[in-house]
Amino acid sequence: MNKILIAGATGFIGQQMIASLLEKGYFVNALSRKPRRSSKPQLHYFQWDTDTGFIDKIAFEEVDVIINLTGANIGEQRWSNRRKKEIVDSRITSINLLYNFVKHNNIQIKTFISSSAVGYYGTVTSDNIFTEESAAGKDFLAEVCQSWEQAAMQYQTLGTRIVILRKGVIIGKDGGMLQKLSPLARLGINVSLGSGKQFLPWMDVRDVIRLYDFILANNEISGIYNAVSSEHITMNEFSRILLQSFGKKSWLPNTPAFIIKMIFGEMSVMLLEGSKVSNEKLLSRGFTFEFDTLKKSLESSM
Repeated sequence: MNKILIAGATGFIGQQMIASLLEKGYFVNALSRKPRRSSKPQLHYFQWDTDTGFIDKIAFEEVDVIINLTGANIGEQRWSNRRKKEIVDSRITSINLLYNFVKHNNIQIKTFISSSAVGYYGTVTSDNIFTEESAAGKDFLAEVCQSWEQAAMQYQTLGTRIVILRKGVIIGKDGGMLQKLSPLARLGINVSLGSGKQFLPWMDVRDVIRLYDFILANNEISGIYNAVSSEHITMNEFSRILLQSFGKKSWLPNTPAFIIKMIFGEMSVMLLEGSKVSNEKLLSRGFTFEFDTLKKSLESSM
């Protein structure tokens, strides 16, 4: 079994990924800013600090796979200039630190799996279906994703297999968008924003975990993939299906776009815009979804 090093292991996806990997018999070394202890013999935590450039060298012993999940939450705060810098630095600095440490210490890493986002294509609403071959957008999120992916591609110089996942909104009851909106929907409140016609590329967190396992088990998988479900839903449809999962209907109007813009400023584009994103490349490699519709995802997780 491989020993896997996970950076960004303490987040929404990271915690579930660790549990899944341990269940499958993998050994996991997890990087953490704060000291942490594990009661499980297959799991060990090691400290790192991207500000000072410190990584505990022992974390890399017998490791041949790195999974990178680092990055400040894009939707957590308004995008001030300072916050924008944090969003970029939290992604690029961490990858650079890992890459330089691996290179300078001649550590043989076979696979590097990194994150990106469908924001690569820009925050726009259209009927165009974006594929991995589509051009990058020209706004802030697109620029972040391009820099993010370029940093990960450094591993090509080391002969490492690189897989980059352009993720949509991750749906799971224990975190992310669903955790924030479910309490409102449970009360019968319409959670749709703006016109509601913007598309919401998404993927169930359990399928995300299965996708990582699929990549680990198939060495021929490499390159960039859109990590989104097959179902193209609008924000209006998302709100309706979420309300139905609680046995609710709402006659309330959508929250007007101007209010969202007043509250969130520039960040509002990621809430008010969105297009269809294709997962055909991923399907062509043999990956299958267990939760291919939002209705199925919500019914099985609520």
